[in-house]
Amino acid sequence: MDEIFVFAALIALFCVVVVPVIAIMALKRSARNETELHRLRNRIETLEARLATASAPPGAETVPMATPAAEPAPVFVAPEPEPVPETAAAREPEPVPQPPADAPPVWSQAVRNAAKAPAPAAATRREEPAPEPRHAAASGGMLTSLTRWFMQGNPLAKIGVILLFLGISFLLRYSVERDMLPLELRVAGAGVAALVLLAFGWRLRHKTPVYALILQGGAVGALYITIFGAFRLWQMLPMPLAFGLMLVICAASVALAVLQRALSLAMLASLGGYLAPLLLSSGGGSHIALFSFYLLLSVGIAAVSVWQHWRELNLLGLLFTFGVAGLWGINGYQPDEWLSCQLFLIANILLFGVVCVALSLRAQGRKKIVDGVMLFAPPLVGFGMQYAITRHWMYGPAFSALGFGLVYLLLARAALRRYPQEGRILALGGLALGGAFVTLAIPLALSARWTALAWALEGLGLLWFGMQQAQRRMSYSGSALLALAAASAVYAWIDGITLLNAAFISAVLALCWLAGGWLWREPQRQVSRAHLGAGIAFWLVALLQAARWAFADISQGLALTLALLTLSALLWRAASRKAAWPDLAYAVWLLWPGMALMLACHIVIDGALVLAGWHSLVWCLALPCALWLLRRDAGALPVRLQQGLHLSLFWMLLIAAGAETWWFTDSLPWGSEAWQTGIILVVSAAIVLLVNGAIRRSLWPCAQWPALYSGPGLLPVAPVLAFLLLAGNLMSGATVDWPYLPLINPLELGAGFALLAALSGWRLLTRFWSPLLQQAQPWTPLVWYALLFWWGNGLVLRTLAWAGEIPWQFDALWASRLVQTTFALLWMLLALLVMVSATRKGARQGWFCGAGLLGVVIVKLMLVDSAGGGGLARAVAFIGVAVLVLIVGYFSPLPPKAARPVNARQGEAE
Repeated sequence: MDEIFVFAALIALFCVVVVPVIAIMALKRSARNETELHRLRNRIETLEARLATASAPPGAETVPMATPAAEPAPVFVAPEPEPVPETAAAREPEPVPQPPADAPPVWSQAVRNAAKAPAPAAATRREEPAPEPRHAAASGGMLTSLTRWFMQGNPLAKIGVILLFLGISFLLRYSVERDMLPLELRVAGAGVAALVLLAFGWRLRHKTPVYALILQGGAVGALYITIFGAFRLWQMLPMPLAFGLMLVICAASVALAVLQRALSLAMLASLGGYLAPLLLSSGGGSHIALFSFYLLLSVGIAAVSVWQHWRELNLLGLLFTFGVAGLWGINGYQPDEWLSCQLFLIANILLFGVVCVALSLRAQGRKKIVDGVMLFAPPLVGFGMQYAITRHWMYGPAFSALGFGLVYLLLARAALRRYPQEGRILALGGLALGGAFVTLAIPLALSARWTALAWALEGLGLLWFGMQQAQRRMSYSGSALLALAAASAVYAWIDGITLLNAAFISAVLALCWLAGGWLWREPQRQVSRAHLGAGIAFWLVALLQAARWAFADISQGLALTLALLTLSALLWRAASRKAAWPDLAYAVWLLWPGMALMLACHIVIDGALVLAGWHSLVWCLALPCALWLLRRDAGALPVRLQQGLHLSLFWMLLIAAGAETWWFTDSLPWGSEAWQTGIILVVSAAIVLLVNGAIRRSLWPCAQWPALYSGPGLLPVAPVLAFLLLAGNLMSGATVDWPYLPLINPLELGAGFALLAALSGWRLLTRFWSPLLQQAQPWTPLVWYALLFWWGNGLVLRTLAWAGEIPWQFDALWASRLVQTTFALLWMLLALLVMVSATRKGARQGWFCGAGLLGVVIVKLMLVDSAGGGGLARAVAFIGVAVLVLIVGYFSPLPPKAARPVNARQGEAE
């Protein structure tokens, strides 16, 4: 029980340190309230004097009166007194009726009574105890409500009573420890002092009502202390007598609080009663006595709540009852005390539930509100305690949650049947609690995988029912339950379950999420799309888990996954048309990333689709399905998305063809480099030529987006062709067991196809991408000519090496006079042809290119051919080049510059 003493010390510290600060703030607020009250009284006296002296006019007179409990409104006073509706205030015998607890005072009737009554009556009216302020709204926190109550009325008197209460408690303890007075005398003296204080407070109820109520509350608390101490600490009273006396005190405090409408009396009396066992306990008391005492106090609070709507009092009882019970349960609960704790827990939950029902039904007529704290706090906190006392039993928490849920579902049904209009909000709260507890019973009783299934089906049912009843909140609750089911499924996967169970759970969740998305498709399309995305995700997970369960081999599992994904895409397409759900139709395009992922896995794992085995035939199903979907349904998509689908599928085909070609060429024997290069060149060139032919013959799909296929579509092929033409030209062209034949060998044939494909691709670009090519002029055409020149030189060099039996080595080829002379004459002839053609066309740029090549030949003659000494070859080279230069000078002079238009100003200047 040391924790109880620590709790009491904290309360004492609060009273000594915090309370003075609050008192200073209260003094300022009290001064403002007194000034406002004095102003209102003067105004009322002025109005009373006017009514007493003025003669009543024939018609009705409007007198605007300010009311403190409502907004200022005009009050109509007729010459003849009108009947006032019968209320609790009208039935009071006092000359000035008290306002009802839930409505503002009727000032018109009060003014008429004051006008007819003498002046002493008015003075008597002002001495009547002011009713405690009522707070009809159930909003605000528990601490805010208690602070608001403490700051009202006379805070100093409340502080004094609390300090006096603590001081008397400590004095009694001190006297007990030192045996200063006889025990009977101490107890009797405390009781007599409490009764005297109570009588004195009752006597002052008319003169100083607020102060009198504080004294009465302190006296009631002192009586609680005295009786509890006499029973528990000193065993002077038997249990029946002690509880009987406490019952009398509860009844008396209820009567006093209700008669005087005094929240402060009820708060102080209850506070003293709750603190009594904490301050006077020696640490060895029985929990049954403590909880029985608290149960009696809660009964008293419930009785008060029947007549008065005091939310602060209910929150005080709730705080002490469950707070003290929780502290005791953490430190002192034993399993053999289950029965007594269970009974007290049930009693308190039902008690505060009844209080909540009573207050909620009383509040429905005003603002249709339900106290959320009183509705949700007892079951939620109570179930936490219920879990603590039943967790050592198998399925104990599960059956407890099920019981809580059934109780609140029955409460909701009873409230709705008994009060169809007033109890609607309360029934919704009970339905929410009942459904939550029934839902909570599932994971407490079952494993994570069965919990996921149960929650998914329950969430779907709740979502469907909410849609049928047009209850948006219920539908959102169903969606939230689906999210919890997904979380439970993920936990089950992490915890470890079989692949078949995982696939089954994922399939059920996928169907539930998809059904939820279909239900949300009309009211909230964004929510529907979120459900659709979750459903498709679980569907894909189910496919992967089913494939892993069916095949242990990764490659086979991937093939089965792709086959199932293809069939799923066809199923989604059919379901979207049948269910009139266009958003589901977008899911069919998930076949594209699925195919790309499977292709990448096949290439990484197997190296090629052919090496994957018989199950690579799944592409015979996936590829036609993708082409069919692309032709039938892609037209409804945005243009960018259509182009992306076409381009991605074409690139996947290119990657697959490249992987298969590389696998085939890599498996060739040693010494087949020319065959490898030639085959790759032929395949790459064939792709370009096929695209060109499909566009020229208007074949789908190339004819639908010709610019896309001719430009970005063939973009991956261009660097492959360029690299192979540059690197392959360095090869000798010889193969093992195959003689080299000029022009008729795999290397030259592949290069010829590649150059033809490059020319075909160039024509496609000039047809569909001419604006882009014009920006790259004139260098773009030179690329093709440069490749042609490069490969032509290689062809000549390989032919000379074969004919002259020159080793394919750099030093040998460089030192060969045959090679040097042939290239000098060949380049000179080529320069002549270029320059003559440029002269006829008037192309100065082409002429300069030929001239540049001619210059290279001349420099080569001076530096390379002359460096090797004399000989017939050098002479032939010089003579041949000189003759060609003369011919060029005669037939191909430099073309003149193109004439430029001259404007008028330039002409005048000249």
